[in-house]
Amino acid sequence: MDKKVLLSAVIDELESKVATLVSAMEQTVDAATNEETVPEHKYDTLALEASYLAHGQAMRLEQVKNDITALRTTVLRPFSGDNKVGLTALVQLEDDSERTAWYFVLPCAGGISIPGYGVTVVTPHSPLGKSLLGQSRDEEVSLSIAGKVCHYAIISIE
Repeated sequence: MDKKVLLSAVIDELESKVATLVSAMEQTVDAATNEETVPEHKYDTLALEASYLAHGQAMRLEQVKNDITALRTTVLRPFSGDNKVGLTALVQLEDDSERTAWYFVLPCAGGISIPGYGVTVVTPHSPLGKSLLGQSRDEEVSLSIAGKVCHYAIISIE
């Protein structure tokens, strides 16, 4: 898989999130400042709640924009089968049921699934990302998920 194409797809996903967040934030700001949301009594907190929501959306929007900037400056390292997992590695894992999945280790944007490629972004801060860093092909990593221990074998590193 071409990591440049994958990285570009992640940035595209984040840019579409920006458009959605801007739209949602505009609606929330409108709700917070609309004359119909003026409190009628001390327990009427609709405008206050809308302003808190707008603030949270603004913070999320700023984070997504920072992620886009960080990813645009990310240098993609080439990995061979002998390398250990590091930032920008594309890792194929196999679980106990012999199902395989691909993960792209990036500094941010964790959890994004790249449409059409079957690849999910993980960050070094996530439990899976932490367990993968520094591991080699054919090694196993284990994670405790909801009290259940899951084992994964590293099939390939690109």
